[in-house]
Amino acid sequence: MKKVVAVLALMLTSSLSFAQDAPTDATGTEPAAKESKFAAAVDVVAPYLWRGIKYSSNKVAFQPYASYAFTEKLTVGVWGTTNFSNAADAYNEFDWYVSYQVTPIMKVMLSDYYWPATKHNLEGSKDPYFDYSEGSAQTLDLSVLFDFSDKGVPLDFQWNTIVGGNDYKYDADENPTTRAFSSYAEAGYTYSWEKTGLDFRPFVGAVVINGGYYGTDVDGNAGFFFSNVGLNVAKEIKFSEKFSVPVFIRYTYNEYGYVNSDDEVIHNFISGGVTFTIK
Repeated sequence: MKKVVAVLALMLTSSLSFAQDAPTDATGTEPAAKESKFAAAVDVVAPYLWRGIKYSSNKVAFQPYASYAFTEKLTVGVWGTTNFSNAADAYNEFDWYVSYQVTPIMKVMLSDYYWPATKHNLEGSKDPYFDYSEGSAQTLDLSVLFDFSDKGVPLDFQWNTIVGGNDYKYDADENPTTRAFSSYAEAGYTYSWEKTGLDFRPFVGAVVINGGYYGTDVDGNAGFFFSNVGLNVAKEIKFSEKFSVPVFIRYTYNEYGYVNSDDEVIHNFISGGVTFTIK
């Protein structure tokens, strides 16, 4: 569920660029391009995995997103995903986020996740927007992201805690008691093999605190588990000097796994995709 632009960058998703001829000055040299404050793209992925948790069966997910940098530090953005389907195993989501670059290596981000049920599952009811009560389809996620690459160390780390919305602890009678503050942490290391143009990112992600928001095991238990352990491989495929298609493929292991239509628990996943970006 719930990715946003900064997280996509950490996961080494790719971009498709349409470059324009740059004008030259009187000396015949190309002036430095002014960095745009606005960015927009569409991910096409299959299947959709969020923090190692599988959504929408094996359907292809289309995930548009856009961001605007008000300052060098403050950015706002929106993100969505859809299978263009109303089937029971389809999945739709709309998010917004605000991020602030505290230091060159640390960023904080507040994300709002809204995942309404498909029409197939609604049965006459709707999931209202801005409803953060127990049982709702909306949550707030507070993240702290670290990227040490500017310091010469290709390491990244993130900590994410649900601070609002449908994330509660329950008593023996399944009544909500207190907020669970379910939390996920992930660390990754990026290695670039320049000769081949391949980027490798092994990663380890775990649900550190879980009130049930991140699912349960086959016995119905919630708690710490490794939800997202694997390897991401990305490469930019160049068709010309001005046209390239970066793609990625990823292996993921989830300790709890995913129960398929045959009631089999699947722990290992292969996913892949491409991002179309207009610059």
